Amino acid sequence: MAPTPEMSVETKERIIKLHKECKSSWNVAKDVGCLQSAVSKIWTKYKQHGKVVKGKYTGKPRKTSKRPDRKLKAICLENRKCTAKQMRNKWAESGVNVCDRTVRNCLKGNGFTYRKAKRKPSLTPKLKRTKLYWAKKKLSWTVDDWTKVIISDESQITPSPPWVLSHTHMHTHQPHACTIIRQVVEKEKKKRTS
Repeated sequence: MAPTPEMSVETKERIIKLHKECKSSWNVAKDVGCLQSAVSKIWTKYKQHGKVVKGKYTGKPRKTSKRPDRKLKAICLENRKCTAKQMRNKWAESGVNVCDRTVRNCLKGNGFTYRKAKRKPSLTPKLKRTKLYWAKKKLSWTVDDWTKVIISDESQITPSPPWVLSHTHMHTHQPHACTIIRQVVEKEKKKRTS
């Protein structure tokens, strides 16, 4: 079961006030609109500690602060295909010595998840014909003609062989920031042989 959200201090104080008026836990729970077990726990804690404010959490403190976390985010954005181990090694250069699990937790806290990259489909026969037509049309162009053209490729597409399983760190707000082209070598070989 998922943990329930923390009850507000005002609600807790109201529970204590109603209990002091000699109301039963069941009646207090009905008035406040919560479970009777929650009312009993709050009343017991109040009797033990004399207050309703939640104490500090126990546990091991964080090994990193906000500044090293920003450095890790920059490392991740530099190359989203890095594994946690590779990122840990780069992060260690800036003086942060942590384990792989901590790196993954920090990335998750920054909104990154390590997923299989979305594969871009291969070129269709129609696209191949269109590209070939365009190339043949430009075959007679001179150097002067090409100097007038601005060629820009701002896409984040990386070719990778089909036998490599490509994974990438994706931010929750940019689910398809990095796309992988799948080069289908087997299909090309089959076409040539037939």
